[in-house]
Amino acid sequence: MDSLKKLGLTKYEISIYETLLKDKRLSAREISERSKVPPTAVYPNLNSLREKKFIQKIEGNPSVFEILSPKAAINRLVNQRKKSLDTLETQAINDASSIFSKNPSIKEKEIIKLTKGKEFSSEIYYDFMKRAQKTFFILGWRFEKIGDRYTVLKGYKEIIKRKVDVRIIVTGTYQKNKELINAYKDAGIKLRFFPADNFSIVVVDAKECKITLKNRDFPEKYNLQIKDSSLSQALHSYFLDTWEKAKPI
Repeated sequence: MDSLKKLGLTKYEISIYETLLKDKRLSAREISERSKVPPTAVYPNLNSLREKKFIQKIEGNPSVFEILSPKAAINRLVNQRKKSLDTLETQAINDASSIFSKNPSIKEKEIIKLTKGKEFSSEIYYDFMKRAQKTFFILGWRFEKIGDRYTVLKGYKEIIKRKVDVRIIVTGTYQKNKELINAYKDAGIKLRFFPADNFSIVVVDAKECKITLKNRDFPEKYNLQIKDSSLSQALHSYFLDTWEKAKPI
């Protein structure tokens, strides 16, 4: 029975079991004769089949061995194998995951993170400021409300001290806040104007960036934080192209 072999029974166990399936109850000597299993191998295999609950021993002179319900026996064996495989599965996953996590070159990387709202957008801005080393480019500031723009300006002054090139392409009716515009220019921030709507971008060191999608029909802004150098490099180039088209302020 190939199916029993796949379930883990040995060649001798299968021969003995098939013999008892046919004759139901036999002595060890009869089992050896009919199954062709050597006498020295009969008892060890009878004992293993008893442990698996495939057969039972009836004491007597001589003692005989009797088949038990095949359905119950095989179900029991299959359930035991399933439990064993479940345990093995957990162990194998843990072992593989442990090795996988120790190799930084193949760690899964979150390329795009989606957030919603002004608070998350500001959090990303300030995080970018801390890590900027060469360039900090923004396209899409409206400058229509002063709000915390002077607070943000303090942060820009700090990164300018680190020799970071800070450029902002302003959009919207920026003329309403000329005082604020002049404060940014005096701090060494380069400003230009270009008409754009419904989105803004921030690109840092051509390595990471943020795209914010805006629409007056939606109460919240949607922020796409991108941690991918290829996408960030593309937006870096896009910013520089737009900068050339933009009007100096």
